[in-house]
Amino acid sequence: MASAILGGVKETELTELRMRIGKPLVVQTLSNRFAVKPNGMPYIVTKNDIEELIAKASNFSVYSVGDEMKKGYIPYGKFRIGVAGEGVLDDGKFLSVKNVSSLVVRVPHQVKTAADCIANEVLNAPLSTLVVSPPAAGKTTMLRELARLASRRFNTVIIDERYELASCVDGKPQLDVGEADVVSGVPKTVAYENCVRALNPEIIVTDEIFKAEEIDAVCDIVRSGVKVFASLHGDDLDKLESDERFAKLFETFDFAVLLSKKERAGTVVERRRL
Repeated sequence: MASAILGGVKETELTELRMRIGKPLVVQTLSNRFAVKPNGMPYIVTKNDIEELIAKASNFSVYSVGDEMKKGYIPYGKFRIGVAGEGVLDDGKFLSVKNVSSLVVRVPHQVKTAADCIANEVLNAPLSTLVVSPPAAGKTTMLRELARLASRRFNTVIIDERYELASCVDGKPQLDVGEADVVSGVPKTVAYENCVRALNPEIIVTDEIFKAEEIDAVCDIVRSGVKVFASLHGDDLDKLESDERFAKLFETFDFAVLLSKKERAGTVVERRRL
């Protein structure tokens, strides 16, 4: 399967693979989306392809990645593999995933100019910053660069709950995050409190804020005097600010930037002092 993929696209252009049992293997690049066709015919994903990738990603121990699979993904080096299949429940409690039917492999790219457009403004005297965009529009890439740049001057801690920002393996980041300290795989609501108490951060960089309790926790951290760089799904700052679920973030943070992928991922659409 690897030879089929790389035969149709440059590795540096690859951003995502979609594998569905019995369906063509689909590749997303920086500029295009297409089915892989070695020898002119679509490559059809098999159950064995799915099982082999899960085995390799879990170091041949699916049990060892059971907690991550329940959250919908498997971390593998610098990659994150989204998982879809059947949920196993016991008295309403979600226990595991079985009969995996599709995988989505996200391929991160280090773009060391991704934060240049806002770095001076938000790092000179650090501003708590929300990076907002639809999926796959460059939020994580920009946050990673903000962390790398911030770590040159400030005590910077990355809370990488889903292994997307630093992609640590055995404690070592697979992506360049500078001199930042990294806490991986820990729920943000737990990590925020522990980091402030134990790591003395001046800046905390965290992945996507989603749950109400995460919003409350991050706002408390900002009010304590620690600056936070975080991401949020959305495509309109006004709509998010007027939504009661997210209004607290806009009241607490200092700056927001809206990204789009219409021209290319990471395109800045709007920047706003809050």
